[in-house]
Amino acid sequence: MGYVLSTGGLCNFWQFMFNLMLEKQGSVFMGLQEFLILGGVLFALWLRYRFVRARAEHEENVRRENERLRGSHQRTVETSTKEQIDSGENYDAWEGSFGDATAPIEVSAHLQIDYTDGDGKSTTRSVKVKKFDEMLSGGMVIGFCELRRATRTFRIDRISECMDLETGESISSVRDFLINKFEASPERVIDTIELEFSDVLKILYFVAKADGQFKKEEANVIAEYLRKLVSDDRVNFKMVDKVLRSYDVPSLQSFKLAVGRVMKAQEIDTDLLIDCCKKIVDTQKTVHPAEKAALEYLVKRQAMSPVDRV
Repeated sequence: MGYVLSTGGLCNFWQFMFNLMLEKQGSVFMGLQEFLILGGVLFALWLRYRFVRARAEHEENVRRENERLRGSHQRTVETSTKEQIDSGENYDAWEGSFGDATAPIEVSAHLQIDYTDGDGKSTTRSVKVKKFDEMLSGGMVIGFCELRRATRTFRIDRISECMDLETGESISSVRDFLINKFEASPERVIDTIELEFSDVLKILYFVAKADGQFKKEEANVIAEYLRKLVSDDRVNFKMVDKVLRSYDVPSLQSFKLAVGRVMKAQEIDTDLLIDCCKKIVDTQKTVHPAEKAALEYLVKRQAMSPVDRV
């Protein structure tokens, strides 16, 4: 980059000039004139060399300073991260994915726990539990951790102390507490309905969707019927709407098979079931042909079933 004039190069140049002067045929004045001109050219080249070298040294100094600053920043970040990990700030050992749960149950609880994670770090947390799995890692909960302000998973075997923040009760067995909480919850009622009365749900949903719609009024009619069916006043519109919308709409064949099983089993009052279906249809001014056909099939199959219905 630029001109590079070494000491050897300068000596050779001056030797060349001296020899030129000796060989020159003319006055001494002419020799000195040429010497001064060439000396001026050489001085200009020297100035150019000093300028280029100074600029190169400046750029090198800037590069080294930038490298030093980047290195200092990286060390600061690493130190800060280590301090956060050491202090427990926004850091938790990975406890596993709740997506691996095989039998998760929805349960709502607000717990304060003393927890030791996989790295041996102990903290006290307030956790709003969302789900619980009895089998995953020997028992695992997932919920919103108010300490970390984020969703976290917690292994039950690493909870040393636990308190129900809703009642102030000390909990000796987190597993038993969450199971009992679920058994007494509305979610358990819906689970029971899904397990024991799946065919009834298929019939009701088929009738409600026969016209291609599923409205709030229809869900309310179904909720009223299910409250009587399971004798639990906690069954409401939101629960019914959530469950039924998670289902695929039954096909006509699936509907007929469900009707056949219900009529044959005689485990429920089929008069109340048909009455509920009629109320579903009556929520609208006009009767869709598919709704009419579904009601007619229900009445027909009821007539074919044994007389001593429940």
